Amino acid sequence: MATPSPLRVPHLQPSDWIRAGMARLAADGVESVRVELLARDLHVSKGSFYWHFRDREELLGKILSHWESEQDAGLSSCAEQAAARRWAAFVEQNSAEEWVRRELGIRSWARKDAKVAALVAAADDKKRRFIAEVLTDIGFGSSAANSWADVMLLVWLGWLDRAANQAGPEAKRSSLSDVLSKIVLAASEQLSDEKP
Repeated sequence: MATPSPLRVPHLQPSDWIRAGMARLAADGVESVRVELLARDLHVSKGSFYWHFRDREELLGKILSHWESEQDAGLSSCAEQAAARRWAAFVEQNSAEEWVRRELGIRSWARKDAKVAALVAAADDKKRRFIAEVLTDIGFGSSAANSWADVMLLVWLGWLDRAANQAGPEAKRSSLSDVLSKIVLAASEQLSDEKP
């Protein structure tokens, strides 16, 4: 009689747990990023978690680091292009459904945790500076570029807040690029009117 072959257990990497944690965070908030739920999502025992992480807090720290890296990589991927393309890539990235879900999860967590709030504020400042650089490249003076970057960042944050309260992926993506494009056009017109 042949012996049954052993059950194959997937060999997970820390990145698998981080991705699963990000998915849980995006779907159900930081409270749902629990070892037993992640193990169930990954079809492994809770014990396998501890091969990679001391505890849940270490995983949460890695999730934050991963999010920060994604933010920086997103801005860097846009940086090498002409201003119009940088702007289009930035808007597309920041209105993509998966990106929006992660942003909402992180920002919800930030309302409960000062450390996360500080990281979100730093990421927002990098976004604001990126927007100001794009505006400078298309002809805005430094002061005007910074003022309009503040306005556009606030519009994006308001759009995210509205996305959190609307159902369905189309509602979440609705017309962000149109709204921001209109702001750029309006700002450009004002800039043209101010020139002698």
